Amino acid sequence: MEALSLYHREVLPSSLTRGEREFACEYLAFTKNLLLDSIAGLSRAAMDARTEPDRWSMAENIEHLALAGDITWKILHELLGKGPTPERREQIRMSIKKIICIMSDRSRKCTSLSGLLPSGRFADTAAALAHFVEQRDRLIDYVRHTEDGLKDRHAFHPFVGTVNLFQFLLLEGAHTARHVLQIEEIKSEFGLWD
Repeated sequence: MEALSLYHREVLPSSLTRGEREFACEYLAFTKNLLLDSIAGLSRAAMDARTEPDRWSMAENIEHLALAGDITWKILHELLGKGPTPERREQIRMSIKKIICIMSDRSRKCTSLSGLLPSGRFADTAAALAHFVEQRDRLIDYVRHTEDGLKDRHAFHPFVGTVNLFQFLLLEGAHTARHVLQIEEIKSEFGLWD
């Protein structure tokens, strides 16, 4: 868990350390499996049910995660195509640990970007889930093998501010954990306990 101890004020090498790489791969796989476990055995009717008209169903949460994964991949490659931005390092205000905690905190509500709102872009929930798994596995494989300078390139995230691309990739896992908690809330409201 060496990666959790990294704070924004430390001078970091631009490529990932072995510990960071292992942590990221494990965390991204762990949150993928959390999602898969949380919906295992649920019927299509349960997946599509809403607790209230203005709240997302479990199926909509999955579609949202699939869409978010595509945006993460697109932004990652757009920023890798540009030069490093080490001067933005000082704009980072949160550690990896804090980012994961904040993203997983369901007491802090947020509104999704319009391009990530569920709107039936997949044939069904199974297709959205398969897409999510495929893109998550691709992201894990990328992290496992990349030598790209992820810590010298930066992005702005609307929920946590400026992050380096290593933090940005970990946000994908934290975002999944957040929606697994939302799915668990829905299951609880419907009495769908494991």
